[in-house]
Amino acid sequence: MTLTRKEFGEETGVSELVFESADGVKRRVTLRIGKPYFVADSEWACPVDLSGFERRHADIRGGDSMQALCLAISLLWSRVEDFRAKGGRILDTEDGSEWGPRELGAHFGRLET
Repeated sequence: MTLTRKEFGEETGVSELVFESADGVKRRVTLRIGKPYFVADSEWACPVDLSGFERRHADIRGGDSMQALCLAISLLWSRVEDFRAKGGRILDTEDGSEWGPRELGAHFGRLET
């Protein structure tokens, strides 16, 4: 059994950001969440991707569609936070302003940040 469908499928959410690494290299990154799909009894999967930054991740598995979706979003959040923890900056694609913890937290629904 493969953990990633060949086709990404229908997108549920997309964001474009600029990742600036600690050495100043900038790259446009597209964060994508796909529509969760049924795999088997009590197993759903959700495609997730950070194109321009990493290879596509395995589809995230959960006990139902909501859990698979939430876990996929959490994976994106943790990858962005890891990038920042290593000295990277997240920039707005339009004006180049930096997205700090407050802006990123609001974007990902983590208002406690």
